[in-house]
Amino acid sequence: MTAAIAVESVLTARGLTQSFGERTVLDGADLELRHGEVLAVVGVSGSGKSTLLYALAGLRQPEGGTVAWNGSENVWDLGEPDITLTRRTTCGFVFQFPAFLDDMTIAANVAVPLVVSGTKPRDARKRARDLLDRFGLGPLADNYPSTLSGGELQRASIARALVMEPSIVFCDEPTGALDTENSELVVGELRRVAAEFGVGVLIVTHDPFVWAMCDRVLRLNEGKLVEERAS
Repeated sequence: MTAAIAVESVLTARGLTQSFGERTVLDGADLELRHGEVLAVVGVSGSGKSTLLYALAGLRQPEGGTVAWNGSENVWDLGEPDITLTRRTTCGFVFQFPAFLDDMTIAANVAVPLVVSGTKPRDARKRARDLLDRFGLGPLADNYPSTLSGGELQRASIARALVMEPSIVFCDEPTGALDTENSELVVGELRRVAAEFGVGVLIVTHDPFVWAMCDRVLRLNEGKLVEERAS
């Protein structure tokens, strides 16, 4: 059983461990993410940032340690299919390269998670359009992905990440394919998401520009997370 978790925490990890052969990438890593907070996890290439993100998001079970969402018990005690079902309503994802279905409009793409979860298509499309409007993409809702710029696609990815009203948004190098201007826009939108929706946003990044815009920065170093900058 996991230890008691503060009410304001949307994500708590304790003692995460993971090795690949003789190489240890997580060595008792601890992390806490609060409502409305934008947290950056940084580290050199190969330090284990992606391994950490997969563990925190319930995508790959670590060798040891616990992960809790919204004060729940250890996610890894749920088992499948409960992990997948809980993740679907708890976690949103923004990746470096937005993945959209080319033969569907942006609004239809954003609505997909809702439709898959059983929401009526009409209601799903309305929710998608409302979110696109919030990110200044309303006029592009009926466009196809190939007609949008990289920055516009990434903002649409944020809308899709929020469509299920998650409490946590995981971002894996969300500005890695963007120029400085679009990077600033995307991180600014993520900060607005945290403030307006109260979600916790965790950004895995190597970009110092992104770190500077986050509330806190944790560095993954030799398998442990060390506070580099606190809010």
